[in-house]
Amino acid sequence: MNLRSLSIVLLLAGICLPERHELGAAPLSAQAPPSSETGKLRIYDVPEPAEELAQDPGEREDFLRLRESGEPAQRTPLVEAFVQKYPESKYLGQVHHMATMDYRSLNQPGKMFEHGQKTLQHSPDNIPILALMALAHSDKGDPDGSIQLATRALGRLRKIVRPANTDQQQWGAEYRQYMAQSLAALGHAYLVKYDMERQVSKETSPPGEGPPDPAPPETDPARSKDPKPATAGSPRLATLHLARAYGYLTKSLNEEPRSQFVHFQLGVVSTRLKRYPQAINAFARASLLEGGYREISRRNLESLYRITHQDSLDGLQDLLVQARADLAGGSGKPAPVTGDSVAPGSE
Repeated sequence: MNLRSLSIVLLLAGICLPERHELGAAPLSAQAPPSSETGKLRIYDVPEPAEELAQDPGEREDFLRLRESGEPAQRTPLVEAFVQKYPESKYLGQVHHMATMDYRSLNQPGKMFEHGQKTLQHSPDNIPILALMALAHSDKGDPDGSIQLATRALGRLRKIVRPANTDQQQWGAEYRQYMAQSLAALGHAYLVKYDMERQVSKETSPPGEGPPDPAPPETDPARSKDPKPATAGSPRLATLHLARAYGYLTKSLNEEPRSQFVHFQLGVVSTRLKRYPQAINAFARASLLEGGYREISRRNLESLYRITHQDSLDGLQDLLVQARADLAGGSGKPAPVTGDSVAPGSE
């Protein structure tokens, strides 16, 4: 193996990834903004139970106190007290919803996951929680659970009808937001499934042999051209997962072009697919957006750029200027994939 080939292998094996527990740092926020008090429904709104269903006046007062508490650090103790005091409350679905979002903003993934599961028990079609919990399941190594929740969120979104008393522009923006989050969750889940399959292939390969490089991805990332089932640890199945990840992440950017989380994930997927120009552009855009993936994206960008440009960073600043202009113009979407991807060291 020559030095150039070794560099490629090291890059593909060591591409920087975030710690999986950093769910709170991801910019894919499903945080519902405070009620506008205009009386207009929003996608994330959870209908309040009828007034007469409240079990006692104190329960209603405590619930209103929760809703009026603006700071997550102040509200979470009130939430925990409310849940203990009123275990049969008709408001529990809304209370767990608030707690899920608050614990997410406080970067407490364990408590967020706990209240998110309880929210879905009371409100199985809660779109923001479905999208958020889909990401959380992948973070816990359960990509199949993530796919199930994200698919349910997409199905609910496609059937939802905008009420007549809502602002059309606001509704459309929130619709695209949750569509982007659900698609991103699917993309991330298939990336996790790819990693799992590759790990199985590595463990079952004879000593000194590793799984072969991925084959070109399917044209349609949601469907395999080969109907023959793949076995566990199959490189072909791993490649299919990777192609699906690329497809769903790309669709997510069509809905929300400025998602740092998705640009970063797309950079990782494109690198593993050996689509190096697309990977460089994705990491460049992620490095320019605010969020927890900025520094790691810059390191990945420089590492990959050096390998594809004969160990030089010449021209990188021009690329970043163009990426910044694309983002400012609202065009953070990835460039179309062509068949002339540049192989590392070929320039």
